[in-house]
Amino acid sequence: MATEFFKNFPKIQYKLNDGRIIYIKDFFRKSKIEQEAVYSIVDYTKYEIQEGERPDIVATKLYGNPDLHWIFFVVNEIENYYDWHMDNQTFQNYLDKKYHGQFLVFDQSTSVVSATSKYLLGEKITSTSGLGRIIEVDPTHKRLAVDVEKKFVANEAITGAVSEKSSTPASVVDRLDGVYKYKNSDGIMRNSTDTGFSPVTFRDHEIEENEAKRLIKIVRPELVDGIVRRFEKIMLS
Repeated sequence: MATEFFKNFPKIQYKLNDGRIIYIKDFFRKSKIEQEAVYSIVDYTKYEIQEGERPDIVATKLYGNPDLHWIFFVVNEIENYYDWHMDNQTFQNYLDKKYHGQFLVFDQSTSVVSATSKYLLGEKITSTSGLGRIIEVDPTHKRLAVDVEKKFVANEAITGAVSEKSSTPASVVDRLDGVYKYKNSDGIMRNSTDTGFSPVTFRDHEIEENEAKRLIKIVRPELVDGIVRRFEKIMLS
């Protein structure tokens, strides 16, 4: 059975967001080459992942075997477990880690980068209230992303320790609440605002992305045994 077969798959190194290294089975090695052979005999349907359902839980629920969770990864072209729909707590932890810090937003892009001066990636900045280090310089959105030690507030001048550039942010928001893109009613996205376009925050974007992962393709349970045999043949050839 495939449960034994996949024990022999080579492992690949994967780096987690916190820097830890783990090893996962590289069962995508040949599937990318010959997936069409599998698709030709598969009859897919859809499944909506419920809160807290990990791949192994869904495999047990649908196929009676947690080891068959690899099928979801192959038919949905999921590269790793982070592409699976995240439950509320996992999702919040992901957001907290990815979007720590603040955006300092200015009225003009020249307040961030100009012909004569610019803030530098990695430099320390200070204000009367705030202290932090620049982790992104974004003149397109007229802002700096800052990893903060002390929170910044609007309308207080900030100064770069190296560049010595000084500007005053018009507003300050948590990075998660910063503008990701602007979108109109047709779903068209753009970097700058215009008539009919509304801001989409990073929070909005991440929620939409995570919810899109909730609906996955699955192999009908009555066809699973045949798919497993076919996939084993492809992988062993």
